[in-house]
Amino acid sequence: MTQKATTPAISDEQLLQCMHCGMCLPTCPTYSLTLRERSSPRGRIRLIKKFSGGELGLSETFVEEMNFCLNCRACETACPAGVDYHHLLEFARVAVRSNTKRSVLQKLGKALLDKLFTRPHLLKKLARVLYFYQKSGLERLVLASGILRLLPGNLERTARLSPRISPRPASEILPEKIPAKGEKMYTVALLTGCVQDVSFAEVTRHAAEVLAWNGCEVHVPRGQVCCGSLHGHIGDLETAGALFSRNAAAFDVSRFDAIIVTAAGCGSFMKEYRDTFAAAGENLRQRAEAFSAKVRDIHEFLAEIPLKKPQRHLPLTVTYHDACHLAHAQKITRQPRQLLEMIPGLTLVPLPESTWCCGSAGTYNLTHPEPAFALLERKISNIAGTCATVVASANPGCSIQIAYGLKEKGMQTEVVHPISLLWQAYGLGEEKW
Repeated sequence: MTQKATTPAISDEQLLQCMHCGMCLPTCPTYSLTLRERSSPRGRIRLIKKFSGGELGLSETFVEEMNFCLNCRACETACPAGVDYHHLLEFARVAVRSNTKRSVLQKLGKALLDKLFTRPHLLKKLARVLYFYQKSGLERLVLASGILRLLPGNLERTARLSPRISPRPASEILPEKIPAKGEKMYTVALLTGCVQDVSFAEVTRHAAEVLAWNGCEVHVPRGQVCCGSLHGHIGDLETAGALFSRNAAAFDVSRFDAIIVTAAGCGSFMKEYRDTFAAAGENLRQRAEAFSAKVRDIHEFLAEIPLKKPQRHLPLTVTYHDACHLAHAQKITRQPRQLLEMIPGLTLVPLPESTWCCGSAGTYNLTHPEPAFALLERKISNIAGTCATVVASANPGCSIQIAYGLKEKGMQTEVVHPISLLWQAYGLGEEKW
């Protein structure tokens, strides 16, 4: 597969769909931070139109704005004309990546991304080293010494932002097949992912047990890899396509009623494989379409099937953060709240601006730390106002970002996946295979 083959097409109809009404402006995080028209969805669409029509080259402003966008897709929720903004942004980012020179630091970052996220065995080896570093006390010693402040870049904040590594990856904990408890009603496959696999293994395990408890035979296909979203969002559709091809080989979609995803960003990207690779040739397009049709977010899937009522009492005050790619990309907002409201003793309190981006946005908090942490400050302030003891979050990047922000403010509030709370309420802690 070549980069040319995967470059997304863009039509005049898509470019002209925006009415320039401005309803997207108050929903756009980068516009709220800058109040610059060019940093709004409407402004970026104007830039993309000019670029597509040959009136504008890959200027510094164009490149800066395409990368400055978080791709949170809140504008799509607000847009009365249904503009497919993320597809336009994807077109622009592929053009930027294909036609601009990258700095040495950018090349190193991309090489690291490629090495780790296309080779799961390397990611797991790094995770084992990081786990030892975190658990042995070395991390605490390094951070307390202040040595990271002497190095270039904001390495100290990056180090503090690092996710906690699970003792073992989910792909090593879970067997290839987990039988349903009682009558089997569904056969599903479960994505283990990349960061999710090594840093949120317990969430994947909880998901498998909750699914099995509710009549699902759960398969964890060997050979699965990263979904490709991290590469796709920076315009590297060639690598994203290669990762999809490996997953298409690992998941025999004809065997499953659904492919279950616990991470909002992964689910969003996988549901759009058919659109992302529409220009990549008939064979890949058909495989992508068949795959995407089976992808379900776990909250979405559980809301569609007969669900056992949890019996264990959880006396918690919980507020729910809407991950951008769950709320805006997948339009899933009601189902996670319904699951939480099923739990005896749990009080769900509303989070002001729950759909406002936390600033994580994949690798955005590393590439654009200032706006990312300005958005995080706003999110943490809203969480503090709820007096909740738990923040429910259904995306790894959001969970890492919000946990960092809470810790920096000295707050004891925990960040927990909704499915982990449901798992606790089912009392499934002693499950063995």
